[in-house]
Amino acid sequence: MGRAVDWWAIVFNPSFPYRLAHKLLASGLTAAFLLAGVSAWQMLKAREQPHTRRVLRLGLTLGAVLIPLQIVAGDLHGLNTLKHQPAKIAAMEGVWTTERGAPLLLFALPDEQAKENRVAIGVPRLASLILTHDVDGEIRGLNEFEGAHPPVKPLFFGFRVMVGVGLLMLVFAWGGWWLFRRSGWRRLPRPWLWGLSLMSFSGWIATVAGWYVTEIGRQPFIVYGVLRTQEVAANNPGSLVAASLAGYATVYLALLIAYVAAVKRMAEKGAEKDSEKGVSAGPAEPAEPAGPAEPAEPAVGSPSMPISAAVISRSFT
Repeated sequence: MGRAVDWWAIVFNPSFPYRLAHKLLASGLTAAFLLAGVSAWQMLKAREQPHTRRVLRLGLTLGAVLIPLQIVAGDLHGLNTLKHQPAKIAAMEGVWTTERGAPLLLFALPDEQAKENRVAIGVPRLASLILTHDVDGEIRGLNEFEGAHPPVKPLFFGFRVMVGVGLLMLVFAWGGWWLFRRSGWRRLPRPWLWGLSLMSFSGWIATVAGWYVTEIGRQPFIVYGVLRTQEVAANNPGSLVAASLAGYATVYLALLIAYVAAVKRMAEKGAEKDSEKGVSAGPAEPAEPAGPAEPAEPAVGSPSMPISAAVISRSFT
């Protein structure tokens, strides 16, 4: 059984700065698209509040600034992973044998038994260019890590979900910011509002996909290259593990449904409350200049204010 001898080395390992930057930027993007998505939903459903357009502008601006930084951080993180966890990169890219000028697979069906990809669609040499910054760069294949590489399918598809959502973020953040600014920060086309609404929780999708890539990607090790998972796993029956997993999945699914419902209700209820209070849903109008003081209201029942007129007047105030 292994034991830790240097916690500083464990925490501040070679991937620490890249993972930290990647995670902080992901958190910022998650918040940015939640703000933009909820604001877009309010505009779609005519539930605007006085601050809706300002919040939308903030979300789009934050997303437009952070997503390029995230792409750069992801590139640096990829270079670091290629150096320290090459088996993970091979699984993420579906590279079965070591090769130079490896293609970037946009889609494929990895077959772990046949050790090949089926129905592969790729861009020649692009994987080598992205990972090594050289079109003829070498990427070590899974054949060099027999019995010591992670399962391929979860990493291959999880990585593409994360990158795909990131590219959608780039399109919606930059395109939305440009269109919104062009309109004087007043409106967006309805298709764009629908798209942003659907992107409300995109940050969580990308983060969970990235988490899967990270955690599954270190398998079969609990400490990469040092300690295998099977060496520290408890000897519990499969039925107990399955029940525990099902319990966690049920609780998290219930929390997810409750969270989405709460966000939707808060976005719509706030507008209803403002409407009940007489607050305008659009931008605040400038105050009218004060005029001459109005005369005091005559007493009820006086000749100038009969009782019937007083009742009607009070019913509208």
